[in-house]
Amino acid sequence: MKKTYAGTDGTPGFVYAWDSIDKNTGKGEQEIKNIVDGEQIGSEIRFERPFKSVSQALMTATDLGGDQTRVKWQFSSTLKYPMNMMLLFLNFDKILGKDMETSLSRLKGILEK
Repeated sequence: MKKTYAGTDGTPGFVYAWDSIDKNTGKGEQEIKNIVDGEQIGSEIRFERPFKSVSQALMTATDLGGDQTRVKWQFSSTLKYPMNMMLLFLNFDKILGKDMETSLSRLKGILEK
């Protein structure tokens, strides 16, 4: 997979892009849109392959006290017909679950330092 980075990491406008011949990975990019320090980070995810789509992602962190933090990761997107019909048959946990677990595990490691 070819990966590219543009801008200053950890700031709005930073873009991480990927391009892969793997049909499950495809081609796309993620851009940081906004950051509220210690609370949330918003991004836009744009896919070119396997199909075009644009999604909004929001990761929020809530301090629970006692060295605990609740992290929520939300996605929102719209797909036009007939692509929206595919949503009935997709298992997003299977598609994104492993990557989300890896990302959250890395985040946990960073927060525990």
